[in-house]
Amino acid sequence: MENLSSADLDTSSKTPLFIGIAAVIIAVIGVWLGWLGFSKANDLEARNAEISGAAESLSKLESSVHDNSEMLRKAAGKIASLESNLGTVTKAIEKDVADVKRSMRSLAMQAGTALKKAEALEKEGVQIAASPVSPLAAQKRKGNISSTPSATSHTIAAGDTYGKLSTKYKVGVNDLLDANPGVDPRRLRIGQKIIVPGAQ
Repeated sequence: MENLSSADLDTSSKTPLFIGIAAVIIAVIGVWLGWLGFSKANDLEARNAEISGAAESLSKLESSVHDNSEMLRKAAGKIASLESNLGTVTKAIEKDVADVKRSMRSLAMQAGTALKKAEALEKEGVQIAASPVSPLAAQKRKGNISSTPSATSHTIAAGDTYGKLSTKYKVGVNDLLDANPGVDPRRLRIGQKIIVPGAQ
């Protein structure tokens, strides 16, 4: 003990102080590291939550895309079915139109043939659909009465027909036909003059 110097005594007395300071520094560093680790842990947790939310959003988006794809596929199927039905209906309409055209051509040809035959018969002097002879016409043909004193002349106007003239002059249509043998009642011309027998 006598060999220890004052310097040795000072050093040994300072050692606990250094140890205490070092312990405090280590504790501060530990607290700081703990706080830093806690902060990083919170950041990582927040980022993990963001990633989880993004993954959930992606899952929902994928599900939505799948649903939309299914809807599009069904819509495409319906469109294809409609196109097929439309094609069938179009073909049926085209066939009906073609049938109607053929029928109209056939009717037109038959009507033309019938008209030509009627005209040929008229040229040969055959009366088409002859009506019964009225008593007045029969008397005129027999010469029992004369049409000259009671006959009058009428000038054809727009809309005149033998039926209207028959009502107007109170004579029969057959009488008008007999009094005008050279006149076609279907082709009356405005300004044409006809004889009205027995006009009242």
